[in-house]
Amino acid sequence: MAKAKTISDINAKYSYKDENPGGKRDASLVSCAQCEDYNELSYIYKTKLKPLIDEDEITHEEAIQALDEACAELKNPRSRENFYELLTSKLGQTIGE
Repeated sequence: MAKAKTISDINAKYSYKDENPGGKRDASLVSCAQCEDYNELSYIYKTKLKPLIDEDEITHEEAIQALDEACAELKNPRSRENFYELLTSKLGQTIGE
């Protein structure tokens, strides 16, 4: 499969329908697919990775690759804690809650 260049490329690899919107476990899980108007990976990119890109700690390409690999390597349901730990390992930067 082609290397992901955008979050949309990653989203396209997964399908997801939230059968329990606003569920109790939602905050502790990471979805790699887009669900209606909410995109978890976009949120992580904007809040956790973009500041590191802006500080020249990582590149956009490294961020997208780390997200893609984390989605592929962690089994669903993906815990947020495990997802952030894997991103931290892949990027060499602390990614946390």
